[in-house]
Parts: sequence; structure tokens; C-alpha cells
Amino acid sequence: MNTHTMTPGAVAGALILVLFTATVCAVALVFPTANWDMIAYVAGVLQGTGTPPDQLHAQAFEAVQQNTSPGEFLVLTADRPYRIAQYADADAFASMLGFYRVKLLYIEIGQILAPWFGPVGALRVISALSVIGVGALTLLWLMDQKCLAVAPLAVIALILTGFGDVARQATPDLFSGLFVVAGLLLYVRGQDLAGGVALLLAILIRPDHLALVGVLMVVSIAIRPVSKGAIGAFVLGLLAYVVISRAAGHPGWWVQFWFTNVEYVPTLEGFDPPFSPVVYAKAFVQTIVRSIVEERWLGVLALLVFLAAVLLRRNFDFTRRESVALSAVLVTIPAKFVILPLYPDRFYFAYLIAFGLILVTIYGRQSRPVFSSE
Repeated sequence: MNTHTMTPGAVAGALILVLFTATVCAVALVFPTANWDMIAYVAGVLQGTGTPPDQLHAQAFEAVQQNTSPGEFLVLTADRPYRIAQYADADAFASMLGFYRVKLLYIEIGQILAPWFGPVGALRVISALSVIGVGALTLLWLMDQKCLAVAPLAVIALILTGFGDVARQATPDLFSGLFVVAGLLLYVRGQDLAGGVALLLAILIRPDHLALVGVLMVVSIAIRPVSKGAIGAFVLGLLAYVVISRAAGHPGWWVQFWFTNVEYVPTLEGFDPPFSPVVYAKAFVQTIVRSIVEERWLGVLALLVFLAAVLLRRNFDFTRRESVALSAVLVTIPAKFVILPLYPDRFYFAYLIAFGLILVTIYGRQSRPVFSSE
């Protein structure tokens, strides 16, 4: 679409989206947040040098200390017994890194960027570039669907799904989310193979996205059209997950469940609690409560489902591919929650924004947007 053929509404929508993306990118670089996971990811970036645990521990904490305020560093190292133990014990810290090394592509990109930006700066640059990527992807998607006039609705969706919050964190959530959204939108557009490549990259960044790819594969087979890209991504992603998990020393599902939802044990050396249905049920209920009280993803999901129902009730046309993508997201979120209950918004951002963008384009192409010249 050439700029001289764009309606005033499309121009205004594009400008709003670009300005919003630039603002979030600037904030991510100038005012990043300091979360404890960042220390472990920094260690993963530094571990490529083959340093022993004590040196790796010292280097990781020193790098974080140099890139955070004294108050932030104090919180990261003395806020609770677990963080105190990790700061004091290099071996205990090293035992945790299996949780983080499985994010293979995120660590690898960090290692590539580290010589120019340092290990902490590299992770923050990845977040900033991911912001630009999500903004550009949204802009291109709306242009392709001839829906730029409703770009303000896409901005609202990004705000509601926590785009600004996840952008400020040095975690792989936004980076992987970029490829999740790209993969789903490419499927909707009919570009299955390209979508499959994007989804495979998402798995290599965060292996838990394997759940989405598996659900998309099954739903596409059941509803049609079949996504050959999703099938290929699932097979290759599953193989990669097995290999990467073993190579990274991931402690396994139940240990991660316990560590995430039950207790932050000071070290994983020799830690192997027996499975307990009672413990699982208690953690499941607690995580639902925390999701309702402390986070917003559950409310945003309910809102998006309501809006989808409104569009259906008002006879808006959903293509078969859009129905497959939306159904896959709706099945994936509860499925992932059952497997490993997690309450923070950042774990659901990618699914919610993909769902939101599809709804925005369904509305935009079948309605008369504000500022339309028609």
C-alpha cells in the first residue's frame, strides 16, 4: 500500500502505532526493570566462555550490579532468603541455570550481542528490538489487511496485554512472542511454511511454546486447512526440546512445578520431591487466585472472548484460518496452565496479542472505521 493512496484514517492509525512503538522502545531502553531472572540469563550468556561456577557467579552478579541502581541490586540479592542464598553460594546458583539454558536461541543471540553491549545490555537490546519487531509486524499486518484505520484498536490491545511491562524485562518472553504472533498471522494469511519457521524459532527461544504449536497442528487437522508448517514445527520442535533439555540439564517438569509454585529451594542439588496430587491441586488454586488478584491476563482473555462472541453474534465473517488460529489460542492457554500453572502476565502476552490482532482485523475489514474517506 503506497502512502499516497492511504486514507486519512489509515495515515492517522499508522502514526499512532509508530509513535506508541517508539515510546515503548525508548522506555524499555531508558527505564528497564531489574528482575532476578535477568541474573540467570546473564550467566547463561557468560557461560559460553566456559568459566567455572565460582567465576561465572562472580561475573554474572558483577555485570548486573554495574547495570542496576544500588537499591535494585539490593533487592535482587537480599530481598528474601532464596536470593540471599543465590548471591552467597556459587554452586547453588549454578544448580538453577538448567531452568534458563533451555532458552537456547535467546542465550545464543545474547552471546552474539554481548561483545558490543555487555551481557546485561545485550538482553535489553533484544527486548528493544523485539518491541520494534512487534510494532513493525502489527503495522505490516494491518496494512496487508487494509485495516490501518483501526490501528488505535491494536494499540489498545497491546496496552491491555502488557506490552509495555514485558518490554522492560530482560526475559525471552517478548522475543519469543514476536515469533508466536508472526507464526499465527502467517498461518491466517495462508503462508504455512513461513509460519512454521516462525513457530519453530519461538520454540527455540522458549520451549513451552511447543504446546501452542501442537494444539495448532491438531486444530488445523480437525477444522482445516491443515497447517503443514505447524506439523513440521512441532516435530522438529519436539526433537529440539528433548535434545536441548538434556544438554542444558533441565531438572524436569515436577521439579520446575515445585520450584515455581511451591517453594524456592536454595539449591537443586539432590532435590527430587515425590509427585503429590494434593500439592498440585493447592498450587493450581493458588495460582488462579493470584492471576485474578495480582495480574490482568485472565481478565483480558475473558474480554477478548466476549468481543469475539459479539462479532460472531453480529454476523462478522471469520475465515476458516482465523477460526483455527483463535481456537488454538483458546485451547493452548488453559492447557499450558494445567500443565504448569503460572500467574504473571508475560507468559500469556503472545497468545493474547495474537488473538487481539486477529479480532481487530476481522472488525476492521468489515466495518466503516472512523476517519474513513469512503
